Formats: sequence, structure tokens, C-alpha cells
Amino acid sequence: MRWPSLQSPAIKNLGGPWALVAIFALQLATFLLFMIEPVLAAALAAGLAAAGAVLVSPLAGVALLIAARLFTTGAIVFTRIGSFGIGPYELVLVLCAFAVVVRASLDRLPLNIQFPWRAPFLALFAWICLSLTWSVSRSEGITDILPLVMVMANVGAILAFVRTWRDFLWMVRAWLLTCVGIGLVTILIDQLGITVGVSFKAAESGGRETGLGQQPNWFAMNLFFVIPAAFGLALVERQLWARLAAVVGGLFVMFSMLGAGSRGGAYATVIGVALTALGHPTLRRYLVGVGGVSAVGVAAAAILDLGGIGRALGRIALGVSLEQNYRPWNWTACVQMFTDTYGRGIGVGGYETLLPQYNYLLSQSLYTYPHGIFWEVIAHYGVVGLALVTWLVLVVIKMSAETIRLARGTEAVVFAWAFPASMLGYVAWSFVEFTLAEKPFWEWLALYTALALALKRGERPPAWGAKPAVTGAASPGGSSPS
Repeated sequence: MRWPSLQSPAIKNLGGPWALVAIFALQLATFLLFMIEPVLAAALAAGLAAAGAVLVSPLAGVALLIAARLFTTGAIVFTRIGSFGIGPYELVLVLCAFAVVVRASLDRLPLNIQFPWRAPFLALFAWICLSLTWSVSRSEGITDILPLVMVMANVGAILAFVRTWRDFLWMVRAWLLTCVGIGLVTILIDQLGITVGVSFKAAESGGRETGLGQQPNWFAMNLFFVIPAAFGLALVERQLWARLAAVVGGLFVMFSMLGAGSRGGAYATVIGVALTALGHPTLRRYLVGVGGVSAVGVAAAAILDLGGIGRALGRIALGVSLEQNYRPWNWTACVQMFTDTYGRGIGVGGYETLLPQYNYLLSQSLYTYPHGIFWEVIAHYGVVGLALVTWLVLVVIKMSAETIRLARGTEAVVFAWAFPASMLGYVAWSFVEFTLAEKPFWEWLALYTALALALKRGERPPAWGAKPAVTGAASPGGSSPS
């Protein structure tokens, strides 16, 4: 039996009657899922939106992927496989990755993209997988490998579709907007008195923001990367409102980050902004002005204790903290694991399993991870792992130098300095915190790599001084950034 109404042009535009049935079925499934687990239903909707965005507008899909990466925390996962959590980001990633493959096939875009640090990263990944053969806890090792697989998927998506200067700028804007959104949601949660996830020991005394259920240092790290780039964005935006929005957004994200009371985050931000300022006298003058405004704002926030930030700033300034013997205890255990295996490392995973043999008291605490990427690498992956990480770092440094050279005289020089400056601040911070697969470092590096590849392909961003900058119009005879 044929229904005339199902042959209408509107139905045909949707893909025909069967497509309409599929849409209704999906809506029903989403509704039933919402009745069971609202967060999962929201994640499914976000994942489908991201997948659809990739098919219609790949850049929008990549922006949604980055947003899901930044927003998702361990406190809002649906389920866990060992210590590996599956939450909104993982669902978005799976659907988005499928759409990326489909869209790349339609557009005949290569997914097997060559980029400067690909060889050392893949070599490191291969060594980590190989170390699973001698790991004392293979299940834990697999959960440590899975985040690196997701890193490779994200890097592939970013490099496949962020191919021009304009694409790159949109991703920087999307990253900044996401971080502003995290800050606003955090304020809303605080005002409503909502508790997200578990209570962290580091935040029990108050004055330390945990955002969407993150340990304070992780919350700070999630926000800090974009701060120097946000201020740089204000120098290349065309419209006055956009330049002001970039400055205000950068300041807001910085204050949100400082609310975590993280000394490492504060020091890393200073390193990032200071190194960005080395790029050119114009950047220095501009960032000195931003620094002055920030100092006044920090002083006012501390005096008024806005949102409890005064206590967080006091912690940063005075060094007030919990007794932190756990850090050197973990580092000592890492060195002992390195020497006991004659430099081979204990293999991926297994740190918590072996820790009681090295420090039983520490193994019964909350601080049972190496507390630093360097210490993680020597304990788990030994001499070979350390050599591969060093190779990767040297390649990234070389890529950064080449990107700065190619960006000279153009607006891209702002980001050619700001991105590696943030990464260097993170590297310094990572000696006392974080893990190798930690987000969002790899996505930040991938975005910078997209800029580097665009410049190598001959992309030429607008010349520096082609428009008035925040600090005033550039004189025709003025020097260009180098």
C-alpha cells in the first residue's frame, strides 16, 4: 500500500520514507535513554550533532569534538572499564570519527597525513604497546593505552580538516569560547550549590575551584593553554568588538584558572605569556598592558574575595598547601622501579600494583600515580621511552622554529610564538603533575601542527600591519614581527 503523503517533496528531501522511520526511531530511542540515563542521552545527542556537523561542515564538527574533549571530566562518565572512563566525549569521538572518515572519503582527503612529529609519536606508541608484554597489570596497561588511541583519532581529525589560516583562526576562537563556557558553567554550579563528582582532598579546605568535577590542578590545566593565544587573537581580529571579546575572554579564562589555586598553573601561565612576549616589541608592549590590567584585576579580586578567589590567590602567593611528601615519595618509587628493571621500565600500567613494594604507606593514600610525565616515563618505559619522548620534544622544537620563520611578517607570528610558549609552560608544569596522555596538550599540539603544515604548503596569512592593531595602527615603516 502506498501513502501519497509519504511521496511528498519534503519527505523525499529527508531521504524517503525509510529515512523518516529511522529519524522517528532515533528520537524514540533517545527519549527512552533519557528516561534511563539523562547524561547518556545528552551525550548521544551531542555525538549525533557532531557527526552531522562533520558531514555538513567539517570545521564545526572538529570544534564540537574539541569542546567535548575540554568539557568532559571523570566525574561525568557513564561507566568505566577498569580506570578508563567512558563519558560524553568518548561517545562524541566515536560518532565524530566515523563521520570524519565518511566526509574525508567524499572529499577525497587523505587521513594518513604526514606531520613532523608523527614518527617519534608512533615509535613511542609502539614501545608502550610492546611494554604490555612485561607489564604486571595488563588490564591496567590497556586502559592506559586507550587514551593514546583517542589522541591519534583527534590528531587525524584536526589535521584532516584544519588546513588553512582561516580554519586555524576558527579553531582558536572555538577553543577560547569553550573555555569561557567552562568558566561560566563553573560559576553557575557554584551559585546553585551543585556538587559535581567526588570531593577532592586538595580542595577540602576551600578556595580551590574544581569545575566540572576535576582535581583543581587538572581544572587549571584544562583552561590555561588558550590564555596567551586569546590575547594574541585580539591582535589579529578585524572588528573592534571581536578584539575586545578576545581580551575579555582571555582575562576571564585566566581568572577562572586562578580560581583553582594552582601554583603550577599560575607559573605556567607566566611562562607562556612571557615567552609569547619575546616574539616582537609590539607583542611585548601589548602584553605588558594586558599584564597591568590583569594585576589590577587580581588585586581587586583578592581584596574583595570575589567567588572565593582571594583564598585561591593567597594559596598561590603564600605557598599554603597540604603536606606534599607524596610527590617526592612517588618520584623516589619511580626511580627505584627504573633501576630495579635495569632501565627497561615496568611496562605500561602496573604502577599501583607494584607501589606497595616500594612505599606501602603511599600505596594506601589517594596519591598513587607518578606525579609528573618525566617520572611516569622512566618508571614505565625506561631508557627507550625517555629517548623517544626526547626525540619527540626535539622534533616539536624544530617544527616551532620553522613555523616562526615561515610566519615572520604575517599575523600568524602571534600564534607561532603563543602556542609553543603555552606548551613549554605545560612541559615545565608536567615535571610535578599530569600523565603522558593527558588532555588537552595533544589537541593543542595538533592545532599548532595544522598551522605549521598550512604555512609549509604556501598559505600566506595577512601581512602584519595590514589593519590597526589593539595597540594602535602600525606605521608603514614599522618593523614586522620576527
